[in-house]
Amino acid sequence: MTDATPPPAVRRALILERVRREGGASLADLARDHAVSPVTVHRDLEVLSQSGLIERVHGGARRLPEPRRQTDTEWGARLREATGAKDAIAAHARTLIADGTTIFVDASSTGLALAYQLQQRPPADLTLVTTSPAIALGLTAESIHVIVAPGDLDQHMRVLTGRWTVEFIGQLHTETAFISAAGLTLHHGLTTSRQPLADTLNAARASAARTVALLDSSKFGRVSLLTAMPVQDIDLIVTDDEVPGEALEELREAGVPVDVVAVDHVTESE
Repeated sequence: MTDATPPPAVRRALILERVRREGGASLADLARDHAVSPVTVHRDLEVLSQSGLIERVHGGARRLPEPRRQTDTEWGARLREATGAKDAIAAHARTLIADGTTIFVDASSTGLALAYQLQQRPPADLTLVTTSPAIALGLTAESIHVIVAPGDLDQHMRVLTGRWTVEFIGQLHTETAFISAAGLTLHHGLTTSRQPLADTLNAARASAARTVALLDSSKFGRVSLLTAMPVQDIDLIVTDDEVPGEALEELREAGVPVDVVAVDHVTESE
């Protein structure tokens, strides 16, 4: 937490992301985490509730059980998937980040979970490059210097992609690239559904000294449309303890390091 507080619009965006991601939040916790009064948070929740974005409950707010929108975005759907596993993976990934380093974090929902870990426990000095508007808005700690890659905004995926994005990332040098994807198999590697996403992941990998894939166990054995990179290009995979044993053994026999984290090691306060 820093001494400076973000503007109301940014604070409300952060509250909305948290409620949608965690399913709910208490007024007291939000006031503490954003360093504002409970009265201020109460007003924020009223604005979000009146906009049809959250449901007010006694002492806080919760995610709408059925979003009152005609269509859901792919990003919104991914935020609701495997939240406990993603939190555990993100908490472990946070331990891999040292003070004074430069990292890349992609626009995945697990990347957003990592950004939340960094916001809760910010390094002494960190430069973070991202293609995610949600991550850029969510990181307000003064010790984290956020660089947003240019590009075309995909509203459904909430990600910046395109030629400008790839060229920009290609000029950088980062210690670690934290990435994710739609699927992973030993034969097909890391796969995704869209060529612009594959191009961005490859640019991030090429610019980084180390590539860490953050993949919840549901991604193992899945094959999406395009191969972004072979498993041999991944320096470390971090996953949860529901990963299929055969897939884990296959990857390790192929020389791919895999860190498996227990989901119940992460509490809701983290």
